[in-house]
Amino acid sequence: MSVKVDTRTAVAYTVLGLLAVVAIIAIITNVLVITGSEVSPVRQQKEEELVTIMGSAKIYVTPDMFTATLGIETFAKTVTDAAGENAKIMKEVVSVLKAIGLADNELSTSTYIIYPIYDESGRDLVGFRVVNMLTVTTDKLDIVEKIIDESIKAGVNRIYGLNFYLSEQKVRQLKLELIESALEDAKAKADALLGPLGLKIVKVKTASIVDWYEPIYRAEYPVSTIGTPILPGVTSVGISVQVMYVIGP
Repeated sequence: MSVKVDTRTAVAYTVLGLLAVVAIIAIITNVLVITGSEVSPVRQQKEEELVTIMGSAKIYVTPDMFTATLGIETFAKTVTDAAGENAKIMKEVVSVLKAIGLADNELSTSTYIIYPIYDESGRDLVGFRVVNMLTVTTDKLDIVEKIIDESIKAGVNRIYGLNFYLSEQKVRQLKLELIESALEDAKAKADALLGPLGLKIVKVKTASIVDWYEPIYRAEYPVSTIGTPILPGVTSVGISVQVMYVIGP
């Protein structure tokens, strides 16, 4: 005797069977996940405690460079006469400066101007003024007073920008020498701060340099006086560091 099976019923049973299998797999997976998490719990890393301290070091030194701008102003009714007189004086000034020990590379023309001069009404031309500026830059500090006095004797009637300063090479050398002292200053400050709190330095996290330089002597003289002492004084060079420390009990 043959039995007829309803196709729709067979499909329904098959679907139900598959759903049951999926449910069992899901239950087993959840159990494995839970079991795994219990065996290997996630560990949270503790954040580092930090403090940032500034340290500094400074030294006072005598400048090793000198610069000044020596000016010659001449006036005449014609441009030719004003310029000619100015050139004559400048040649004498340059000759004198070389004679006392300056080299060509220590002398440079910084300004040369010719402009007309009018009477009080502003209408009538009365002549021309020529301004010629020579800049001296040297490390021969022992002849600074001679540079000023002898140039005045030779005809200089304006002096501007007289300045003592440190050369870049000297500044760089001094800064390198000061780094260790600045770091020691930062550590001393950190120890003084942390000690009363029951804390201490564990290690250095980061460190950076903030450098600075202070020229302290600059003067300008419309006309200098023969024999006036020209003193370089002192200038300061310093280093400032910023250090971030990891701290702990």
